[in-house]
Amino acid sequence: MSDQGRWVDGDLVEVGNTASPFSSFDFVERHFGDYPPIRRLFSQARGLEMKAVLLENIPAVGLVALENEEISRLYSDYSMGGLRRMSFWSIEIEDVSDLIKASPDALLGYAILKEDKVPSLGKQEWHVFEAVTRKNEFRHIYIPSGKQFEVRIQGTPFSIPGVLYCQQNGLNKACAQVALRSLCALHVPDSEVSFQAINNAAASATGPFDPNQGLDVTQMRAVLESFGIRYTDIDYTALSDEEQRALTYQKFLYAGIESGAGALLGFKLTGPEASGRHIIPFFGHTFNRDTWVPNADSAYFHVGEDTKYIPSESWLASFVGHDDNFGSNYCVPRLYITPEQAQYVVSLYRKNVHYSGVEAEAIAVNFLYSMRKHIIPSGPAWLRRMVHYIDTQQVVLRAIALTKPEYVTHLRCLQDWSGNREHELVCEQIDQFLPESLWMVELSVPELFPANLRKVGEILLNAGTAPEPDQDVAAYIFARLPERYFVFSGTADDGTPKFAIGPSGLVAHTPLFSEACRGA
Repeated sequence: MSDQGRWVDGDLVEVGNTASPFSSFDFVERHFGDYPPIRRLFSQARGLEMKAVLLENIPAVGLVALENEEISRLYSDYSMGGLRRMSFWSIEIEDVSDLIKASPDALLGYAILKEDKVPSLGKQEWHVFEAVTRKNEFRHIYIPSGKQFEVRIQGTPFSIPGVLYCQQNGLNKACAQVALRSLCALHVPDSEVSFQAINNAAASATGPFDPNQGLDVTQMRAVLESFGIRYTDIDYTALSDEEQRALTYQKFLYAGIESGAGALLGFKLTGPEASGRHIIPFFGHTFNRDTWVPNADSAYFHVGEDTKYIPSESWLASFVGHDDNFGSNYCVPRLYITPEQAQYVVSLYRKNVHYSGVEAEAIAVNFLYSMRKHIIPSGPAWLRRMVHYIDTQQVVLRAIALTKPEYVTHLRCLQDWSGNREHELVCEQIDQFLPESLWMVELSVPELFPANLRKVGEILLNAGTAPEPDQDVAAYIFARLPERYFVFSGTADDGTPKFAIGPSGLVAHTPLFSEACRGA
């Protein structure tokens, strides 16, 4: 770890307490020039109530040194002009010794800023090699992706959660490489995700190429596979118009985001002078509980002729992601990028997950309708209500990829609207037979899901093995509805699934799963 730019010892350049009359614009212009992505970092830190900024010179080690080697092979007159680490703080800093006494969450963000020089190209520019900032705790922002990044500032260690932001430099990396590094670093040790490794993996698929022109679909697939990351992707340029309409990119983006793995969207630019394509990583979303669309849309999402449901993404307002041209943690309205612009979408999977959340929802809704004839609408009120919503095909589905410990922790934490909890013996029994990787498809209703962020139950699927065509029964584990579990017990003569029914201590609606529920 000591050979990385976020951990290496640095020489102090400046400490600035950011109360008025301190100017973030003056600071950026004085040290770097006019660079919007760097100003964006200050804007985010201001939103987190920044009180100080600290700037250090650091040596080129680790991933930065690898990048310098790669650029030098591409451009013989390349040199690195400068390398600085900037950090943002929620405390005033009079002396660097104040960092020793700082609380663990005093660090609001950091950035490694790098200057590249290539005289033959007339190029001398700073860019954000990498940065992480804490997320704003706005109620309607949901960011399940992220990891802890270890940072050492003036000899004092800190840890900060987030998603790497990286910026292209037009030399050895374009938007595709930086987008891939942002998300791949969530899945494998980030010290392994060098731009050199990304470009080498891409070249292994297609042969030598110019990395400043970005990556094509074949190369991006090769990069993900080189890091052992499973995914679902759609190349819209290879589809008919009808196929494009059926496979909306928003659903695949949402599936990767909601499961905590992240997603990528490539799109073509439009406008009188626009040309080319761009790709950006997404890892969160905002939620609009008052949107009118789900109530007005009578089509919902069709799986089969008689099976339709309302996807939970219907209440999504914006996707949260990085745009390396402008900065980190931006909200992109759900419908801002049109279907005609969408070129390529990638929905990543969590570790040991073998199929997508889109497929998990399709499997779950088929089982839900198969299960309906086994549900006697008596007993608790919410079981009767759930039957009504199944019969009217208005069930809301939300797929979340979990580990076994995460689900069991969630089940133990659940408390229904009447104050009931699940029986501990049931939790212990479930813990004994569940596989290690799961899809939990939460079941809710339109009036309950957006207003209260609550559900009526869930269907659990084995995520560790991709089901063969027409063999969805291999994935199904059980469904939990009010007062009852429906466990798969075989197949009837007509090919429909059969269920054994067991008791549940939860009889009313419960909270949805949130990132705070992850227990492992």
